[in-house]
Amino acid sequence: MKRLTASLFILLLAASLVSAATYTLPGDTYNNIGVMGEVMINLNVTMVNTAPFPKFIVVNPRYDFTVYRLDNSESVRAFLSGDTVVHNISNVQRTTLNYYTGFWIMPYETVVVNFRITSHYSYIIPTVDYQTVCGDSAKITSVEYNGSSVSGVVQDLDDIGVLSCGVMYPQLINTPKVIYMRSMFPIIDGHIKILRYEGDVTFRLTNVPNDAGIFNTFFAAAIPVIFDGANMTDFTPNYTMTYRDYMEEFIWKYKGLNPPQKTQPQPLPSMPGMFQLSNTLISGVSVGVPELKPPEQAGFDFPVWIIFMGRGVDITYHVSWKTEGR
Repeated sequence: MKRLTASLFILLLAASLVSAATYTLPGDTYNNIGVMGEVMINLNVTMVNTAPFPKFIVVNPRYDFTVYRLDNSESVRAFLSGDTVVHNISNVQRTTLNYYTGFWIMPYETVVVNFRITSHYSYIIPTVDYQTVCGDSAKITSVEYNGSSVSGVVQDLDDIGVLSCGVMYPQLINTPKVIYMRSMFPIIDGHIKILRYEGDVTFRLTNVPNDAGIFNTFFAAAIPVIFDGANMTDFTPNYTMTYRDYMEEFIWKYKGLNPPQKTQPQPLPSMPGMFQLSNTLISGVSVGVPELKPPEQAGFDFPVWIIFMGRGVDITYHVSWKTEGR
């Protein structure tokens, strides 16, 4: 019978480099290897009102926004103060209506609006736990800093028949969120047209419990947000490979294993007594030979990074979209 036991570890740092803090693994915003993913978005959106009267565009308060016209005073910004989100609303008479936040767009006006999620109130990307054959045992489950010492809890697997829990390999810790144009701007109004948007996305990965800079992490991360139909360029640092390469080639080679053979489609068995398919109808009239096209491969591909990380890393990329004909 296996029995789980917990033991302590203690490390001494060269100097008192960190303040007192305790981290459990996993935590509220990070997985069991301490990795938290945050997304910051900065988009400039160009839109037009083709109506002969003004329209008020309601904005999701999760995004900061600034209307680029006159003195740029029409804006709403948010930041975290402890566990409380504080929204700073400027020019209230022009940025609220019916107690909703947003902005006016004048008759026949084309305007550029900046939508932003900042590091002051970032969007947390869910990260999945790292898995070994020993489950969540045989690892550090708590780290505590106190001046020049680091201590914590190591979860043992009390089974002398298990000497190793496997070999580390870079497991994928997140799944991309796909954002569609219709969900970005669910505007049921024939007078409001989205002409284009362009901007940058920052994916910040942080090893949260690593205050002293002594714990390293090794994992794979996928692009956090995919804008459907948009161009995504200027990846910094450049991605290591695509998801398909990661799943079909890299993982197998890294483990020194052969990938499973892809199954080939089998021909249909002959059916005695059935008419054979031909390009001639029963009446003798010749018809065109049907052209068989294999279906496109299901799913889509996306960038993946292989990351060996100490405290953290930022990944950035550029997105752009414009309506057809512009």
